[in-house]
Amino acid sequence: MFEQQFLRLDGFTKAERIKTTAHVSEAINQVGAWITDFHLYSNILICINFQVPSANLDRLAASLQQTDLHLSQQSLEQLIPTNNSTLKHKELVGTLQITFVHNEPDLLREVPAVPG
Repeated sequence: MFEQQFLRLDGFTKAERIKTTAHVSEAINQVGAWITDFHLYSNILICINFQVPSANLDRLAASLQQTDLHLSQQSLEQLIPTNNSTLKHKELVGTLQITFVHNEPDLLREVPAVPG
């Protein structure tokens, strides 16, 4: 059987995006995981890349559920710790995609003109 070594988590929230992003970032850091990168897609979505010790998966699930984020069932299933001894002390990499549900218009950013 194939053991999962990459986490693909997703969820949504109706809460304010800056506050939620800060809470999720704090939730990740509190469990001994760390954010390696992130990408913002206007004010609609953020994708956070992270690493987490496999032994801390259950703590990560609990910590994320204390935020305003609603994780998908598939995401929650991925956060169940494994009994496989080869993965027990391994660092897992993953992404967390958060969709922000709101009625705000897209963020527009002015792109400076490049001479030439």
